[in-house]
Amino acid sequence: MNSIVNLEQFCPPWYLRNGHVQTIITGFYKPKPKLPVPIAHQIPMCDPRHSFYVFENQPSQSHPGFEDSAVLLLHGMGSSHAGTYMTSMAKLLLERGVRVFRADLPGAGPSAHLSPMPPHGACYNEIWQALLFLRDNLGIRRWRLSGVSLGGNILLKMLAEKAALMDSGNAKGELRIERAVSVAPPIHLSNCSTHMERGLHRLYANYFMRSLRTQAKYRANLWPSWKERLEHASYATIRQFDETVTAPLSGFSGAEDYYAKGSSADVLKQIHVPTVILIDDHDPIVPSSMFRSVEFSASTELKVTRHGGHVGYLHHSQIPDSHLTVSKRRRLNRWSDAWIIDELLR
Repeated sequence: MNSIVNLEQFCPPWYLRNGHVQTIITGFYKPKPKLPVPIAHQIPMCDPRHSFYVFENQPSQSHPGFEDSAVLLLHGMGSSHAGTYMTSMAKLLLERGVRVFRADLPGAGPSAHLSPMPPHGACYNEIWQALLFLRDNLGIRRWRLSGVSLGGNILLKMLAEKAALMDSGNAKGELRIERAVSVAPPIHLSNCSTHMERGLHRLYANYFMRSLRTQAKYRANLWPSWKERLEHASYATIRQFDETVTAPLSGFSGAEDYYAKGSSADVLKQIHVPTVILIDDHDPIVPSSMFRSVEFSASTELKVTRHGGHVGYLHHSQIPDSHLTVSKRRRLNRWSDAWIIDELLR
């Protein structure tokens, strides 16, 4: 492992210094900044009948040195390009003069209308396809990438599996990934699934299952394959849902086959891109213990916070009061959004 850095920058007030509290509150804390209407790019998949969306926003003025480059953001399970942290980071990037793309995982968000594929943690080939498509059609060859939760694992898996292509280029021209940031990635999908079946963690599994059930019913109205598959669906646990729905609809023999092919833990040593992984010691969904036995590449840095929960990182920032010149008022916001952008643009 290259290095482990304990981050003291994140220091929430005492009443937010609990991983469960952070994780639960962030599920309800969903302010969304107003963004310009994005440009929707339809990315073809291996099956020409199916595709997914990547949404682009361009800044009014480019950041010096970033005129010919862009950032791609990947979301987690149950979210989409329009999720809270996705729109928050996009706004921060635009304010810094950086062109930003937000991908829907295939089958997520509006992309559910374009493909019957369920959003899953092994779709790194599709994300790589999106980068090639955007390079060939928009001429963007320099990229910085960030993924959150499940999107963070997909990002790491892609960086590892496509490392040789990034090093040698390809027949159609160079594709350079300059930096990557992965936040709370479930690098071992099977272990995370088992972890969420135990004790208090079932609360989070139940939350995800309610979301998955709602989304599954929506997709069943769009695709006959979903309607047929849901007749055999089990919502008892995330593993059972993956066994009866996600895996068969995605071409895997079962949940364990999907987990094995989607997990990044065993290939992280192959990453050559400068990469930062941010985890929290009090994450109730992706336990930090699973990172202790992993072999990282020399280009990868693991940074650890305390009391941030699973992509919670809520704290109070001080902002000038519009009425009082001396006193200040405090606003709840997500520390990690700005931190990710700072790391990406280093």
